[in-house]
Amino acid sequence: MTLTVAEPKVPRIDFYILAADTTEARTHFCCRLATKAWRDGHRVFIRTDSEATADAIDALLWTAQPSSFIPHGRQSHDGETPIVIDTAPQPGDLLINLAQDMPEDWQQRQRIAEIITANPEIRDAGRQRYREYHRAGKKPHTHDIADQEHA
Repeated sequence: MTLTVAEPKVPRIDFYILAADTTEARTHFCCRLATKAWRDGHRVFIRTDSEATADAIDALLWTAQPSSFIPHGRQSHDGETPIVIDTAPQPGDLLINLAQDMPEDWQQRQRIAEIITANPEIRDAGRQRYREYHRAGKKPHTHDIADQEHA
């Protein structure tokens, strides 16, 4: 009998670099990314660093696509909510990090998305997280998003 050891999860880390510097550009891109991921079969956790940002994304997801419903909420309901927005850790194989620090549970995720804008505070915090992922032995992928409407 051979004993096999499970390989540790190695999350894919993607940095989406937006040309814009506004909060609105970041939240709109986040909603588009979360919607696409949900349609691709992922459970999504959108991590924010404030209740105000979580509320704004929650409201935006209600109106993002007037002709369809994007299932989401502020609580996971035993992991059944496809897209959860919160400041505290929640279930989800894709973590979209809108907070300014590293998620404590990042190594337990399949994918991590970091959305960075041209805002100096957001950009500098993103650079710090990029370095931290590198120090942990991960190689993040970067995507320059020049055209917000076609991202």
